[in-house]
Amino acid sequence: MKSTPLTEGPISTHIRNITLPLSVGFLFNTMYNVVDSFYAGQVSTQALAAMALSFPVFFVIIALSQGVARGSSALIANAIGAGDADKEEAYSGQVFSLGFLFSIIITAAGLASAIPLFQLLGAGGNYLELANAYVRPLFWGAGFFLLSSMSNAILLAHGDSRTFGMVLVAGFFANLVLDPWFLYGGFGLPPMGLAGIAWATVIIQGLGGLYLFATVLRRGYIQIPQLLEWPQLKIYGEILHQGIPTAFNMMSIALGFFVSTYYLNSYGEVAVAAFGVGTRIEQMALLPALGLSSAIISIVGQNNGAGRLDRVQECVSLCIKYGLVLVAGASVMLLCFATPLVRLFTKDPAVVEVGTTYIRIMAFIQWAYVMTFIHTGYLQAVKKPLYGFVESVIRKIILPIGVFHLLVTVVGIVLTTFFYTMVAINVVMTAATILYAQWVLRRGSKASIR
Repeated sequence: MKSTPLTEGPISTHIRNITLPLSVGFLFNTMYNVVDSFYAGQVSTQALAAMALSFPVFFVIIALSQGVARGSSALIANAIGAGDADKEEAYSGQVFSLGFLFSIIITAAGLASAIPLFQLLGAGGNYLELANAYVRPLFWGAGFFLLSSMSNAILLAHGDSRTFGMVLVAGFFANLVLDPWFLYGGFGLPPMGLAGIAWATVIIQGLGGLYLFATVLRRGYIQIPQLLEWPQLKIYGEILHQGIPTAFNMMSIALGFFVSTYYLNSYGEVAVAAFGVGTRIEQMALLPALGLSSAIISIVGQNNGAGRLDRVQECVSLCIKYGLVLVAGASVMLLCFATPLVRLFTKDPAVVEVGTTYIRIMAFIQWAYVMTFIHTGYLQAVKKPLYGFVESVIRKIILPIGVFHLLVTVVGIVLTTFFYTMVAINVVMTAATILYAQWVLRRGSKASIR
């Protein structure tokens, strides 16, 4: 089955066709997380905090799978646009064996390092046990996350976001059934507690990944003989050159969450729980940005490969326009409904109060996240992924460590000021990202952006 070339037809139509299914899928995926947090909150506030503490450890799986997948998707899209069928087939076939190797490494390293990392963040006793119980199943199921991501990378490169969006929607409804079943037990299944929520995620990822993989095979984007070929180190090198900076870019988000959580621990478990809830709610406002950044990978990738710089520039401009309009409405919703949104996750009045404050402060910088996602997505699509890694390390690790250490440890700022400091760091780095990406875009030739 041949995909519709993204080098032809209105750019605005392609953006809508890719962004809308993904945005709907991401909405249901966010609600999926709401369900997870809701049931964790039913166990206890400590269980909710343990889930928040586990997020950066679990995010390592997401970072590596999504990073390599997005890098591969950009390469495949460029090959499609250039009409290079051999390169397209090579990238598509080798990405699965590479993903399999990564899954082994993630599982082994994650199981070995989870407890020391949680202890580094100050967890102990039952708090540590809950966090470890939640994250261990996720590491055992890392292979399913990789399978899903690699399959979707191929589909997205061909401009198909609808299939993955459908999988995310189906996953939400499956989670409504599996979360309470695995948590409380029943129908012959013993209660598994917080670990049951994680096992539900693993099963849903496994089913979704197998469906996406079967779709790729059915459409002929890869063939079984390609999957059985020996690893081609040259292709591995190209995929890793493009994907590893993106993976580390996303991993730095997890490390940044570590940094923020480390200093938030100074304010107690309530602050950590509220931060975990707040970041999940922020994802709702960022759904347009996530969809648009994925659209850029496909559309800009294919048109860059085809040498259509005019369409590349048009795509970036339209995504910025759409993104800012959409996120403005989402930010207003966050301001108006911060408290009810937090109460979806927890009834603890202290967590609700702190979480509401966090959401209302962060509502004013959602535009910055949108601009960052769009511009780094563009840079990745034109094979310049390194900037995103450098920017994210500075934004999420270097500046926070320096600034938070000074203000929290030395000065002793209050929690609200801590949140405003996060705002300032993000705004400064977003300005730098816009300036750099726009400079690259203006360079004016295909050769200059490759």
